[in-house]
Amino acid sequence: MENGLSLRLHRAFLSYPAGQEVHTAASGRVESLHELFLDIEDRASGLLGQGEVRANIAFITGTPEAEVTPGVISLLERCDLSGSLDAFAASFAEQRTQAPRISQALVENALADLFARRVGLSVAEYLGGSWSDGVACNQCVFWGSDEAMRANAALYYRSGFRKIKLRVGIGSIEQDEARLGWLRSTYGDAVELALDANGAWRADEALAAIDRLRHHGVAYVEQPTRIGDWPALERVARECGLPVMIDEGLRTPEDVERTCALGGLISAHLKIAKAGGVAALVAIGRAFDRHGVRYVVGQMNEGGLATAVAVHAAMALSPLFGELYGAMGILDDPAPGVTYHAGKVFVPYGTGVGLRARHGPATLIWRGGAS
Repeated sequence: MENGLSLRLHRAFLSYPAGQEVHTAASGRVESLHELFLDIEDRASGLLGQGEVRANIAFITGTPEAEVTPGVISLLERCDLSGSLDAFAASFAEQRTQAPRISQALVENALADLFARRVGLSVAEYLGGSWSDGVACNQCVFWGSDEAMRANAALYYRSGFRKIKLRVGIGSIEQDEARLGWLRSTYGDAVELALDANGAWRADEALAAIDRLRHHGVAYVEQPTRIGDWPALERVARECGLPVMIDEGLRTPEDVERTCALGGLISAHLKIAKAGGVAALVAIGRAFDRHGVRYVVGQMNEGGLATAVAVHAAMALSPLFGELYGAMGILDDPAPGVTYHAGKVFVPYGTGVGLRARHGPATLIWRGGAS
């Protein structure tokens, strides 16, 4: 049997149907999802691990899109590609901090898939959790036309989703209020409604907007203030009268420590791309558990392979719920198999993440290790 590792890095651009495109106050309108796929093949065992991350999410990670792929390649080329899988993993642990966290995440996710397959477990079980048949999930209404908003809300409701998050802070407050009011009048108390400003407001603006919108029955507001403005976020959390969640502002270990130190004043939105990988996310979730911080396990809008590993992270933890709708509706996903119904997200049971990416629609951009 051959020894050594064979690594392959692919790129693909994925899209949603018209009317379902990503559009938030932080991202603007996103035409396609720039996805990277890493295969790590262990020749000695014949096993293959795969990972996926989305590159065009600088608004959440702080890493420009153009730096993600070079960060991955540079990291891999500093690792031991000539020896065993364990030697490679050890060298990755030594070298990873020199790369952006999103680049680290791609490698860590592929390794988690591969190591879980090696011991015959799902990633959730490998990370110390247990398998569950579906994870409770919310849905998000992005910015767009009123027609698209209503059509998407109806689709989500028919699919059993009863937690709906509305993106705000892009148009006028009058538009936000009209959209929120339509959702509440249409679906009544059958749905839980939340707001996500994606860092659009200053503290005074956030307090005024929340005061104007809250009478529609808002469960919580996510990232109401500018990224990095901790005094503003803490002020809004103390004064607005609604639960407040941090997302884009939770990027660094220092941000995690500050969230823990607040002792539950704010909740948190965890994402693999910010954490640096699935194992890193689970470690943050367990730190939050110890400090009484409630959290959601979420993801970016991204393909099925990236979605599946985030679902496994949610299974390994005890989040409030999952924000794991990222693969729903993608037209050209290389890793199909994630499904949504009854207000939950489902992935097939199996070793690793339970899915495989087929690289037919993807482009090979780098190869390393054994040929």
